Amino acid sequence: MHSPRICILVLNWNGAEDTIDCVESLKNVTYPNVETVVIDNGSSDDSVHLIEKAHSDVTILKLESNLFYGGGNNAGLQWAHELGFDHVVFLNNDTTVEPDFLEPLVAGFEVSTKIGMVAPLMCYSATPDLIWYGGGIVNLWTGVVEHQHIRKHISTLEASRQKTEYITGCCLMMPTNLAMELGGFDLSFKMYGEDVDLSLRTRAAGYELLFEPNSKIYHKVSASLGGEFAFSKLRRKLVGLLRIFATHAKWYQWITILACQLVFSFKYMGTYLRNKTSAGSNVGLES
Repeated sequence: MHSPRICILVLNWNGAEDTIDCVESLKNVTYPNVETVVIDNGSSDDSVHLIEKAHSDVTILKLESNLFYGGGNNAGLQWAHELGFDHVVFLNNDTTVEPDFLEPLVAGFEVSTKIGMVAPLMCYSATPDLIWYGGGIVNLWTGVVEHQHIRKHISTLEASRQKTEYITGCCLMMPTNLAMELGGFDLSFKMYGEDVDLSLRTRAAGYELLFEPNSKIYHKVSASLGGEFAFSKLRRKLVGLLRIFATHAKWYQWITILACQLVFSFKYMGTYLRNKTSAGSNVGLES
């Protein structure tokens, strides 16, 4: 049986230590037809040298400047398209993977020709039995964009694949041609929201998104921004959410979004204040 060619794109920006760990785990994958490519997003440190020293056999695409999440991954997508890869996996550098994580993702695309994205179960690296991503919810009436099953034990999760409303950019697989047809990630998003936007555009084009719990990876959760409760992260998430609403919500949905978000803001602020002194916390907000 034909095994689709898969290109795993790992975006690095001044994060050599995480990237080296990620690539190390990818070397153990059992899928037979895969290549890992590191995209260095104009790092200002010695990331490229360190990664080359640790993994001399890995391909590194060296970008001259930081193109942010969307631009960096789009450069990798273009490279994979030119080389004829069937599928791409966008994978955060602060992750590690189970050796067999690719096979269930590939199988997800065999369900239907209208599957546009497939994502694995994502757990916290520090607490591997706790779920970080188990599917995604997007509600353009309330403005809620969140991970399902977050912080729940993996034993509470159903073992069968299921449709989902959005897939986090931490790890998602797409057919390369479809990703190119959709234009990749929207470059107007600098960080946060690109994945929700791409998910919504994929669905608008008539495709379904699948969450596959039989594929599993581990996420260090925003180590590059100082943890889940870093103020800079919360601010960037808010900007990303506002752009999502501006792009995809109808004018009349803004009324309910603003009302709901005002209520939610008090909840989020309380969560932030309770956890801001918890240095190194690995359990918190969803993305």
